[in-house]
Amino acid sequence: MQLLHCWRMRFRTAFCSAFVVRHVRQERPRSTHYPDGVNDAEVINPFVYLQRNAEANPSGVFVETATQKVLNSEAFELAKKIAYEFRHLGVKPGDLVALDLPETLSMIFAEAAFHEAAVSTVLPHGYVADGLFAIDWIFSSATPAPAAHGGARVISVDAAFLQRVEQNPYGITPRDFDSELSTARLVFSSGTTGRANAMEYSLGMLEYCTDAAADTWLAGDPCLTLFPTATPFGFFAFYLSVKIGKPYWSVEAGDPANIIEIALRSSATALRASPAQLAGLVDVLEARNQTLPAVREALTVGSVMPPALSARVRAATDGCVIQNLYGSTEGTVARLRLTDSDDPFDGGQPHPRSDVQIVDENHVEVPDGQIGRIRHKSAYMIQEYVGNPAATLEAFTDGWFYPGDLGLIRPDGGLTLTGRVSEVLNAGGVKVDPATLDLFAVTHPLVSDAASFEYESNTGLKQIGIVLVTEDGLDVQALIRDFGTQFGGAAPKLVARIDEIPRNTMGKPMRRALAEQYKQS
Repeated sequence: MQLLHCWRMRFRTAFCSAFVVRHVRQERPRSTHYPDGVNDAEVINPFVYLQRNAEANPSGVFVETATQKVLNSEAFELAKKIAYEFRHLGVKPGDLVALDLPETLSMIFAEAAFHEAAVSTVLPHGYVADGLFAIDWIFSSATPAPAAHGGARVISVDAAFLQRVEQNPYGITPRDFDSELSTARLVFSSGTTGRANAMEYSLGMLEYCTDAAADTWLAGDPCLTLFPTATPFGFFAFYLSVKIGKPYWSVEAGDPANIIEIALRSSATALRASPAQLAGLVDVLEARNQTLPAVREALTVGSVMPPALSARVRAATDGCVIQNLYGSTEGTVARLRLTDSDDPFDGGQPHPRSDVQIVDENHVEVPDGQIGRIRHKSAYMIQEYVGNPAATLEAFTDGWFYPGDLGLIRPDGGLTLTGRVSEVLNAGGVKVDPATLDLFAVTHPLVSDAASFEYESNTGLKQIGIVLVTEDGLDVQALIRDFGTQFGGAAPKLVARIDEIPRNTMGKPMRRALAEQYKQS
C-alpha cells in the first residue's frame, strides 16, 4: 500500500511521536444535563461515515494537505488494518487511544479507534496523568521510546509496526458503542492558567455539536480550520467533514505558507482561526503582496481580536467579514457574532442551543448592563473533569459551567466581555484586565504582538509585566510613558522584547509561563 510505504519511510528518518491508550469507563449513568428522549437503541458508530464515503465515492478525498492527498478508499482500508492491529494487541471497547502522531495519520488512527468503539485523544505536550486516570497502552514512535507510566505497556510505532499493519486483513466487523452517552473522544481544556483538565465527549455530543456547526460556526464551502485536530474545534471540523462526505483540508502544523497554499488550492470561502494564527497568516500575505480573494468570512476563536489586525485581515482577503465565537471546551458554543465588528470585546448574540447568564458571587442572575460572572450551559455539555473533583467543584455548579470570564448583557441582547476572574492582574491593589493592556500595546505600529502578566519581583511584591514582539526602531521608553498615561498605577513595570509570544493550541497567551519566566527579572 503506497500510503503506508510513504509513512514507513518517514518513520525511518525522523518521527518523534507517541500515542497512548488507557481505559475509560464505557457506561455512564444518564444525567439531567443530557436531552430528554435520547434513544439509546439508535447508536451510530462514526466509522460508518468513512465506510459510506469509501463505498459511494472511493476516489473522493478524505484529507488533503500541502504535500499529501489521502483518498476515502485508502483511509478506509488503512483504518480497518489499524483496527485489526488494535484488536490483535488487545485494545478493548472503552480503551482510550491517545494520539501524538503526524496530523494525517492521527486522523486515520482516530477512525480506527471509532471502529473498535474505543476512545481517542491527543495528550497535551508534556502531559502526565499523575494517577488521574490509568494508562493501559503507550504506542510511541519516539526515539528513545517514552518511559512507561500509569502501568502502561509501551509499544513502538515505527516502520516495522506499519509494515505489520500493511499485512493485516481488513475484513473485521466494527464493534458497537453501548449508547449515545458512550465516551468517544477525550479532550483537554486550554490550560492557560494552570494544568489542562481532561473531559469526556460522548457520541451524542459529537453528533449534536457538528449538527449545530454545519450551518453556523463551521459553515463555508470549503471552510478552512487552522486548529489542529488535537483541539476540540479542529476535531469537530474533521468529524463534520467525514460525516457530510467532504474533503478535510488540513493545515497540519499550521505553517502560514502551507495555509496559503491550501487556501488557494481549496478556494476556501471561510477561515476559522485564533487571532494569533490570522496574524501569522497576514504577515506572510503582506510580505508576498498577496491576497486570498475567495475568503468571505473569518471567524475568530480563543482570544480577543485587535481592531488593527481585523483591518489587516480584511485587506488581505479583499474585505471579508470578521466574526467571533465565544465558548468553551466544556460547554462548546455559548455566543456567536456573525456580523462584522471591530469591537474586540463583543461576545456575540444568543445561540439557540446554549444558555448564557451573568450572575453575582451568590450565583444569582443580575440585571442587563451589570457586570458579573459569565456562566453557560448546553445539551450534552461536560459536567466534570476526569479524575479531578477539586477542579470540577470550582468550575461547575448546578448544571452550569463557569469559564472564569466577566461580562454583561447589552440592551440589544449581545454579550460584552469585560475580563477574566482568573486573569485580572493586580499591582498593589490596582487591577486591570490583561487583554486591555495587550490591545493597547498592539495599537503601536511597531508592535505586532503582546502579552501582559503578573509576576513576583525580588521584593516579593506583585507587579505587572508585558512582553512585546516588535520591529526595529521602537522607542520603548516612549511606549512606557504612554502606558503610564493610559493606565496609571496599572501600567507595566517590566517591558521586554521577545521573538514570539508563547501560546497554546487555541492561540491563547500562556501568561502563567511568562510569570514564571520573568519572576526574578
